[in-house]
Amino acid sequence: MIKPNRNLLWSALVAACLTKSIGAAADTVWVSKDCTGGPCTVQGGPYPTLGFFRLTGSSFGWSATYTGTPQRFWVSQGGANMADTQLSTSNGDLGGTANLPLGNWYISIKTALMGPGNYSVQGPAVHGDPHITTTNGVHYDLQGAGEFVLLKHSDNGFEVQTRMTPLATVAPLPPDPHTGLSSCVSLNTAAAIRAGRQRVTYQPNLSGQPDPSGMQLRVDGQLVRVGAGGLTLNDGTKIFRDAATGEVRVDFRDQSLVRITPHWWKERGVWYLDFDLTPPNRSMGIVGEIPREGGWLPALSDGTSMGPMPTSLTDRFKALYVKFADSWRVSDSTTLFDYAPHTSTKTYTMKTWPPEDGICELPFTVPLIGVNQDVAERACKGVFIPHLKRSCVQDVMVTGNLDIGKGYVLSQGLPRYKIRVPNGKPNDVAKE
Repeated sequence: MIKPNRNLLWSALVAACLTKSIGAAADTVWVSKDCTGGPCTVQGGPYPTLGFFRLTGSSFGWSATYTGTPQRFWVSQGGANMADTQLSTSNGDLGGTANLPLGNWYISIKTALMGPGNYSVQGPAVHGDPHITTTNGVHYDLQGAGEFVLLKHSDNGFEVQTRMTPLATVAPLPPDPHTGLSSCVSLNTAAAIRAGRQRVTYQPNLSGQPDPSGMQLRVDGQLVRVGAGGLTLNDGTKIFRDAATGEVRVDFRDQSLVRITPHWWKERGVWYLDFDLTPPNRSMGIVGEIPREGGWLPALSDGTSMGPMPTSLTDRFKALYVKFADSWRVSDSTTLFDYAPHTSTKTYTMKTWPPEDGICELPFTVPLIGVNQDVAERACKGVFIPHLKRSCVQDVMVTGNLDIGKGYVLSQGLPRYKIRVPNGKPNDVAKE
């Protein structure tokens, strides 16, 4: 049951913590509740325990879309059928950033304190035509071409790198709400991870020939197969691979996590990737923390601040795509990727992408023709985490690829848990 004194204590703690962020490290999870016609149906994903998420850093983002009452968002460390910490600061509050003690938490979806709707907790991530969610919950776009450090923590032997590949389109993305910049687009097409002293890569065939059957998983350059029980590395890190979806999950001993979801684009003959990250606290990279005051981008690789956002769009573009992007590009000495003979990180580098003039052309490539917003909205119907829904609609509009919506649903996390609970009064708590 809910104890009023504990409720007040936790509410005060949340209110105090909302003013300060030291970097997020949370699993991205979702739950939904439908109370149409009798007992409520609750479901959630991507993990089999309803509403469960881990905090390895104190700050995280949350969002809600309400379809009934009460319109509140609660969490608990005791389970999804308990509620002792309220994230929403007012009735109908749609989302924000919160700070909580590290450990295991649950979205309190089984309680009657949370009404019908969709609820999510979001950690750092990179989705679609790269839309980034930083470690402190800021959303911004970076459409580079080459190989970059997403996040690294040298003390923990943790690092994640991505390969971004440019995509020719008739029109660029609309202006990013955070940076104000419109941009041609890219895709994440390969991933590389450091786990202690070992390298893990998830890439297309090194031959360069598209293979719709799947991507290749390597450890220290050697192809590996991962059984149902996973594969354990030298430092205890475990790798899991979903045989049905190709999703790769890397679980580190300190509870850090990397989830990579692949998507096959048949018409273009290319694999592209989404990343969901639960990194060690204070990790740095293009997904690193953006200062809440006086900053607009994460720090450079040497820890130097990017300072305030430039006033002119031209200066802003150069700051993002020259100074900042180049700071986090990998080199021959820092790359974690595997390469075919006579190729290197330079093979994939195009420092002129994206072009500032918004003409999104590539040699020997027919540009993709986009679709209108209504078509894109229908393609993204199954995506309900708000920032993912916005990104999905934008990506479908600019590329015309309706299957992107299915990819976002997969990255959002397929339902893994479903149960009926009473639709009681607000002070009732659903029992198992």
